[in-house]
Amino acid sequence: MKLSSKARLTRRDLTRLIGGAAIALPALELFGHDVRAQAAGKAAKFAVFCYTPDGVNQKAFWPTGGTTDFTLSSILQPFEAYRDKLLILGPEMANGSPKNGSGLTYSAATPQHQAAVTLSARIGNLPYVDPQTNAVNKIDGPSIDQVIAKAVVGDSLLSSVNFGIHPIGGDTPSDFNYKDDGSPIKRVTTADDAWNLVYGKPVAQAMPSDMSAAHKQSAVTDFLHARFASLRPQVSTYDQQVLDQHLAALRVYEDRLAKRSAGGGDMGCVTPTRKDVPSDATAVRTGADTEQLAPFYMDIISSAFACNLTKVASVTFGYPGGGDAGGLRMPWLNFTDPMHFVSHHGGGADKLSKYQQMSTWIAKQIAYLMQNLAAAKDTDGVPLLDKTVIYWFNRHGDGDSHSNFALPNVLLGGAGGYLSMGRYLQLPATSPTKVLISIANAMGVDVPTFGKDAFTATAGLSALTA
Repeated sequence: MKLSSKARLTRRDLTRLIGGAAIALPALELFGHDVRAQAAGKAAKFAVFCYTPDGVNQKAFWPTGGTTDFTLSSILQPFEAYRDKLLILGPEMANGSPKNGSGLTYSAATPQHQAAVTLSARIGNLPYVDPQTNAVNKIDGPSIDQVIAKAVVGDSLLSSVNFGIHPIGGDTPSDFNYKDDGSPIKRVTTADDAWNLVYGKPVAQAMPSDMSAAHKQSAVTDFLHARFASLRPQVSTYDQQVLDQHLAALRVYEDRLAKRSAGGGDMGCVTPTRKDVPSDATAVRTGADTEQLAPFYMDIISSAFACNLTKVASVTFGYPGGGDAGGLRMPWLNFTDPMHFVSHHGGGADKLSKYQQMSTWIAKQIAYLMQNLAAAKDTDGVPLLDKTVIYWFNRHGDGDSHSNFALPNVLLGGAGGYLSMGRYLQLPATSPTKVLISIANAMGVDVPTFGKDAFTATAGLSALTA
């Protein structure tokens, strides 16, 4: 193959020239992806998206009091230690209840349980297919987490990690991570798969089995340095710069891997304990696995951030819909009713109590993640929580009525100082797409427009910024 002195060296050209070693690289996407926009001033470094379906017990969710002197509700009580890192996106209230149509609101025709609107701001006309296990719920564009991940991946091993706790079931579409072409991204659903994704061997398996991961990566990098050196006379000055940047990123990764192999470093990069999460058929059927699986995912996310293995993560807690059998079960709370069943409470005290308990337990898992991030330090000594934005969001307001307003969505973390935290906002009817754009902006990513049709927005929500 002859290279033009003016033609840009493509990744395909590079792979053909350097051989199979390029394939052995740890998911490096340094060629052809968008460059992260540099935010002026403050910006977060990490983002986590936590999705809960089927709404909440509204009376047990919203705080009381004013913008800064609020008292947390029973569901939000697990965040009391981090109230200065909370931004509660509430509706306007009247006599302790949300005003109809206020708060974060999907104003278009009710798309029911379709999850595409949550992070993609697109209805997508997703079909109801039973069972959803093998459904392909493709839409027409990416989800915001993937827009952000593509822009900020840098030298991280993985662009994003996407975990699900019993995320698929029934006849209701439940995907919410989508690629640029609208294809759904499969979520990791077991402890073993999560561990292997983040801590599995990232380099060529053909190398000696007794060779450490750091030494394997060093061998690959040394080979590429020699191979690239032979290519330099054949390519343009621009392509030489591309090669140099690629090699520099490889060395950064190699240094990071060496720190992880040593069990720490300045970033507190420590591999978490590999917990024994029940995976037998009974535990999976009854939901008994969930009690251990959720905190295990949070351990992996905080460790992956500390080790710069990724900068973007998501966790889904169950799936929407599914009739009386739908969603998560939490037998350790001393009842076995699934979330979708209790969300259709009809005003009954027993179901409302269970509804509240289930949401509170999920809040505790997110608070546990915040605790982990607060304990871990970045290279500059700043706690990772101060550099992280977490979005806990829901498709519905009240599950019983499938309401599209008063969505119980909360921003958490320090967000790099970009968002003004420690507040309880009571908003008029507001597009959730504006929040998605604000999260991207908080991560230093410029998103001029996002969403489709009635869900389109062209700017973030100014009330959120510092």
